[in-house]
Amino acid sequence: MAATKRRKHSVIDGLPAPVKASVEQMLLSGTTYAEVVDYLGLQGVSLSVSAVCRYAQSFHASVEALQIAQENFRYMMTEAEKYPDMDPTEVLVRITGQNLLTALVSKSPEEWSAVEADKVVSQITGLTRAVAYKKRADVESKDIVSAALDEVKAELYNAMQTEQPETYRQLAAFLERKKKEGLGR
Repeated sequence: MAATKRRKHSVIDGLPAPVKASVEQMLLSGTTYAEVVDYLGLQGVSLSVSAVCRYAQSFHASVEALQIAQENFRYMMTEAEKYPDMDPTEVLVRITGQNLLTALVSKSPEEWSAVEADKVVSQITGLTRAVAYKKRADVESKDIVSAALDEVKAELYNAMQTEQPETYRQLAAFLERKKKEGLGR
């Protein structure tokens, strides 16, 4: 059975928010771990350089993950702006599909041996289901809109035929002509 990841807790996590924020700012600005230890000592917290180092590694990994997420979001927004008529779900599906394809193509043979096939298949299946669900929802929406438009059109034609028969005949002739022109293309 695979070992479960345990959440790491640090003394720094339990510090008052202003002190923790100062430590994190120091870590981001390149302050040495020894200087962070000295600062914490002034705050009444005794901590080793190795403890600060462990916290810094975890903190930097979190910052990096956040930066990647922000960059991905910016990329998604840029792609969405290119296609203003595209549904946001479609943008997400396209980006996810592209990222999945990139991940699959970039794996070396050694990396493939460590990949759990059921996880890859599960992700591909999830993406496929999302696409199918979206297409079904789009079709259902179009059917509803089309039915509503047909109903409005029928009501309009009935009212026009009764109240303005000449306009109705002109409209019917125009539509028939356009229909024939469309078929002749």
